[in-house]
Amino acid sequence: MSINVLNRRVHTLTLLTMAVTLGLFGCSDNDNFNGNIDDDTSDSTYAADIQRTEFGIPHITAKNYKGLGYGVGYAFAEDNICSLAREIVIAKGESMRYLGDKGDIDSDVFYTWYNSDAKRKQFLDAQEPEVLDAVAGYAAGYSRYLRDKGVKNIEDPACAGAEWVREITTDDLLALYGKANLRGGLSNFVAPIATAAPTVEKGIMGSSRMRTLSIEPENDLTSESAADLSSGFDFDMTTINVTDGGSNAYAFGSEVTGTKSGILYGNPHEPWEGLQRFYEFHLTLPGKLDVMGAGQQGQPFPNIGFNKDVAWSHTVSTAKRFTLYQLSLVDGNPMKYNYTNSAGVVEQRDIKKDDVTIQLPDNKTLVRSVYSSHFGPMIAVDQVNGLLPPWGANNIAFTIRDAAAENARSLNQWRSMNQATSVEDLVDKMQDQVGLGFVNTIATDRYGKALYADISTVPHVTADKLNSCTTGKPYLQAIVSFGLPALDGSKADCEWGKDADSPQAGIFGRSNLPFLIRDDYVLNSNDTYWLSNLDEPLTGFSPLLRRRLTPFPSATSPEGVPLSLRTRMAFQQVLDRLDNSDNLGGTTFTLDNMQDVVYGNRSYAAELVLDDVLADCNANPMLPLAGGATIDAKQACSILSNWDRRNNTNSRGAHVFREFWNKAGFSEYTNDSFKVPFNEADPINTPRELKITAQTRQALGDAIAYFQNEGIALDASLGELQYVLDAGKNNQHIAMHGGYGSEGIFNVARGEGVNEAGNYIINNGPTYMQAVTFDAKGPVVEALLAYSQAGDTTRPYHRDQTRRYSDKEWIRLPFSKSEISKQAVGEVIKLRE
Repeated sequence: MSINVLNRRVHTLTLLTMAVTLGLFGCSDNDNFNGNIDDDTSDSTYAADIQRTEFGIPHITAKNYKGLGYGVGYAFAEDNICSLAREIVIAKGESMRYLGDKGDIDSDVFYTWYNSDAKRKQFLDAQEPEVLDAVAGYAAGYSRYLRDKGVKNIEDPACAGAEWVREITTDDLLALYGKANLRGGLSNFVAPIATAAPTVEKGIMGSSRMRTLSIEPENDLTSESAADLSSGFDFDMTTINVTDGGSNAYAFGSEVTGTKSGILYGNPHEPWEGLQRFYEFHLTLPGKLDVMGAGQQGQPFPNIGFNKDVAWSHTVSTAKRFTLYQLSLVDGNPMKYNYTNSAGVVEQRDIKKDDVTIQLPDNKTLVRSVYSSHFGPMIAVDQVNGLLPPWGANNIAFTIRDAAAENARSLNQWRSMNQATSVEDLVDKMQDQVGLGFVNTIATDRYGKALYADISTVPHVTADKLNSCTTGKPYLQAIVSFGLPALDGSKADCEWGKDADSPQAGIFGRSNLPFLIRDDYVLNSNDTYWLSNLDEPLTGFSPLLRRRLTPFPSATSPEGVPLSLRTRMAFQQVLDRLDNSDNLGGTTFTLDNMQDVVYGNRSYAAELVLDDVLADCNANPMLPLAGGATIDAKQACSILSNWDRRNNTNSRGAHVFREFWNKAGFSEYTNDSFKVPFNEADPINTPRELKITAQTRQALGDAIAYFQNEGIALDASLGELQYVLDAGKNNQHIAMHGGYGSEGIFNVARGEGVNEAGNYIINNGPTYMQAVTFDAKGPVVEALLAYSQAGDTTRPYHRDQTRRYSDKEWIRLPFSKSEISKQAVGEVIKLRE
């Protein structure tokens, strides 16, 4: 039996009755699920069948892309209505109007300006018809749920009764996608763009600190000036350079699986709230699409997932998506700049001013201005570094161009990836679109191939151009040495280059982007393209693809650079598995032993330095403290010597080592702290051998004293201190394993750091984990969404998978018709509109 409810507005009581009826009396014949949408549904009708399986995962069948989007939007709204509603408010530049103290004026100014009618139309015009249908369907499905539920009946305390929860349109989702595109670029500079303005007086410097540098504008940067400028950067590079958190992915080919098929492990580490929130779902469009995985909120297609032939995951790439440009202003006019065009003629170009009106509470408005050059928006670089000049000082100003901001192909890209039939086909689809904005791709297939690729939007800036377009520009040289790409904006020679095989002006095409297909393994943990396999380094690509724009001092090749401790751990786990040093048996990877490896929670930092620390502590246990006192570390060092050097929930002493490591202030990307320097011929084992100094000794002493002062046992288990709160069950604690990427913990779990009580509350880190292989019947998949499907704390799917993750238990995902039937929860919901 099924009930086809037309889309019409009715009284609230009737809506509630219909919603309950749909849940109780949907089609109960699971043999009709997965491909039997009613034949009488026209192409203009939104139609989808939704069958939930265990843990709230929706399997959506439709006869067209509108129906697929409709089903995803409806299911997502059931679980996360407040989350998406809030993100749309921010993307539309309405946070001040609706979110009270959590509103942000600069954010509203920027996103109102960026997500203009023209920008949304540009994005809309670039979409394939199927993608437009899916987006329209998603908006319709979300809105349908809201009508069925009734705004007044929303129970989630995050938005119950909020006026900003409303039906949405394609236009709202376009604003959301516009915001999402900027992750690696403009979104890191929202305030410096929204507040950039010319100085009133010609030549005024930004600060007295600025005047102490004595930099001549047309001379190269001296080492003394470089050190000065570097010290002035107060800017969070963790998103751009992926030094905090990040993701992991392994792809194993047939050579190391011992079968004809590959094995994939993926775990993107992301914030648990906001735009990056993942949602699991399965889409079936009979004869055209059958794909399952997870997409970030608002996305109608899985961004990470699998089909019957291919499985893939993403990690955040180190590639830079933008360049700053230094403009040479016309003397006496901060709104014009000199530009030597390709014909050698000097032009005076105008800086454009756009007045932006944002809405405030109580029907008030605020007008601010955003300024742009032909490259892109102007930027107040003195907010990035107080030693850099404000707009107008020395007749200089800065602007920014973002490649991802010009990329409207991401949705098209993911739809095409969803249909890949092999690793090679996946590469072709990525190279055709070059639509990924900020990620690497790691994949495998049923034929036993393993793929690493950074086929994504990267400004076409070669090493020669980066060098020639900063020579004689000390500010640009300082910015580049810090890690931000910057070029001379006064001449056409420094415009981004062109590739004939690129789908977008100014970015590298398929022939200049790295990828590697192997029969053994590839991996990535947010380091650069250089090493995804120890036997086949990739070289010869633009410095903008690397973490460091400038060569590492002791390296002989531009790519050679110290790896993060997490990457070194990733490689070490592979090496230990292939020679059975991990004692798991055999020398191949299976789905089971791979899960044991990735949940092992080994601390690479401890494996690297703890012996050195303990040797010093045992020889001289009286450690200095900040302030001049001392502490006896005998007990603590005994506990650390018995610690298993892992971050499992039952590991004792892990918290003491963590705080020691944090307080010691090590940088894994330099040689400063180690006796054996980095050697690019041995990147897994160097640098090593910790230098014991007064600083390292005090760091351990201060860590011990901190927990003693807090009344926390030095041998407390990690699970007592590190946990997730279950708001749906009176903030019950769910113990969490894992740790910080800077500790070399492969399995990242993070929060805001240790709180006042000495605990670690996790709200960032593991997200959609999938372990995939293939047999004769199709994909064999075990997965987990660490924070669970529902952000709504009143839903049964709010922390159910989180508890499974805490226990290191996986979920076998149902993909075939029979598997779905066995795990079905409730009846099929047949949506028609």
